[in-house]
Amino acid sequence: MVHPGPLPAQEPDPRLRAATHQDADELARLMQTAYDQPWDADRIGRDLLDAPDVPVTWVLVEQDRILACASERLLPDTYPGAGYLHYVAADASASGRGLGATVTRRVLAGFAARGLTRAVLETDDFRRPAVMVYLRLGFVPEYRDENERATWSALLPQLLTTRATKGS
Repeated sequence: MVHPGPLPAQEPDPRLRAATHQDADELARLMQTAYDQPWDADRIGRDLLDAPDVPVTWVLVEQDRILACASERLLPDTYPGAGYLHYVAADASASGRGLGATVTRRVLAGFAARGLTRAVLETDDFRRPAVMVYLRLGFVPEYRDENERATWSALLPQLLTTRATKGS
């Protein structure tokens, strides 16, 4: 998906801060749950906190617990003028509270502050709640091939039907 810009601003939110190495174990717990993949403190360091193309991972903290995260990733050779929204995760116990949208807006504001005019992301079509958040924030599908066009052609009407049924 791509956000063609302009990138939305982020209102100040005292729950948001940059992640540190002291957060690695808790981030690993969050990522393991959100992505059903093996995550540990070493992988958090390698893929997020120490990765040269990830200048910051944002966390949303409530009552000393990380409830959501998202990273700013910079891949200028692949996506010139754009930031890459990287590994958005939200704790399932806080589902429906808009925390994924909050950390995503923070990342988009970070891209804008870096002078970037667009944002890109990759997601799976089965992550429907996330796709709905991205659509609401201004992202649109981008087709790399006919398979992706067919997937989005089937998915978008389903999302619109679900949204209309829920009264959103």
